Amino acid sequence: MTDADSADPALEGWALPTAFRDPAHAPVAADALELVGGTPLVRVNRLAPGAPGTIYVKLDQYNIGGSSKDRIGIGIVRSAIASGELRTGQRIIDFGAGNTAIGYALAGLATGHPVTIVSSPSLSPEKANLLRFLGVDIVPGRADVPSDHPENWAAIAERYEREDPSNWWARQQSTPANPQSHIESTGPEVWAQTDGAVTHWLAAVATGGTVSGTGRYLKTRNPLVQVIATDFAEKVDDSNLRQIFERRPGWEELERDFPPNIELDVIDAIETRSRAEVIDYGWHIARTEGLVLGLSSALSLKIAVDLAYRVDPGSVIVAFSADSGRDYVSREYNADWLRENGFAEIADTYSPAS
Repeated sequence: MTDADSADPALEGWALPTAFRDPAHAPVAADALELVGGTPLVRVNRLAPGAPGTIYVKLDQYNIGGSSKDRIGIGIVRSAIASGELRTGQRIIDFGAGNTAIGYALAGLATGHPVTIVSSPSLSPEKANLLRFLGVDIVPGRADVPSDHPENWAAIAERYEREDPSNWWARQQSTPANPQSHIESTGPEVWAQTDGAVTHWLAAVATGGTVSGTGRYLKTRNPLVQVIATDFAEKVDDSNLRQIFERRPGWEELERDFPPNIELDVIDAIETRSRAEVIDYGWHIARTEGLVLGLSSALSLKIAVDLAYRVDPGSVIVAFSADSGRDYVSREYNADWLRENGFAEIADTYSPAS
C-alpha cells in the first residue's frame, strides 16, 4: 500500500473547489518581467492536523522563470545598470545551481546582456536544457573543492571577469542587491498577504538573500517575527556556519566560509534536516497537499510543520518555496533514480516496484 492509498486522516476534507477563480481578478501584464513578484500564498491544510499554528507556503515558482531567483536576477542587474557597474554589451557571469541564471537570462534579454553560468555537475537536466533554451552558456565547475582550486566555480567566475573586461561577475552571494530585492518585494508581499499576522518566516539559507532580506523587512514591521534559516544537515556540517552562529568556543578565530549575504543578526535560528528525510517529505507533500515543491522548499515546509506543533495558538508560520518539484522529476522525485542512488526505501514507499 502506498502513502497515497493509506487511511491518513490528514487527507480528509480534500474537495474540489465549487468554482474557478473570478476572471475579473486575472492579471494582465505589459511584459514578461511584470510576472515576477506578487506570487501566491497558499494555506497548508492537511500536513499538520490539530497543530495550534497555521502554516502557509509562499509559492515563488509562480514567477515567470519558475523560481524566487527571478527576483534577485532582475534586482541585481537593475542595480548594476543604474550604478554604471554593468556597462552596455557586457556579458553577465555568475556561478550557481541554475535558478539565478534564469533570472539573469530574463533580465539580460530585456537589457541586451548575454549570460554565462558556471555550474556544478549537480545541475539538473531540466534546468540545463531550459538555460540553453534561453541562450545561456553553461561552463562546468565544482562546488566541492576549495576556493583556490582552479575548478572551483567561484574561481572560474572570477577568472572570466579578470581575464576579459567584457565579462561582468554578478556576485549573487555578496552583492547587497540580492537581499535588497527581497526587502523591496518578498517581505512586503508576505506582510500584506498575512495582514501583518506573520509570526515565523522560514526559508532555505542558500546565498542568504531570501531569508535575510525578507527577514530584515519583516522585523522592521514587527521585531518579534522569528526568522528561521533552513538547510540540509549534511551541508551545514561541512561549513562553519553553525559554529559561528551559535558562538561555539573558538568561533572568533574562524574565517567565514559561507556567503556574506547570510546576515546572522537577522536570523533567530538555523534548523536542519537530512537529505533523505527531505526527499521523503517532498513525496509526502505531493501526495498529501498536491503541492509539487523543490527540495529546499520541502525542507522549509517540513521544519514549518514540526514547528506548528510547538508554537502558541494563533501563530502564523510562512515557509518559502523557492522553486517547483518539476525540476527534480528526473532525480530525487524519480523512483528509478532513488533506487540507483541509495534511496530505495523511499522509492518503495511511494512507488513500489512491480
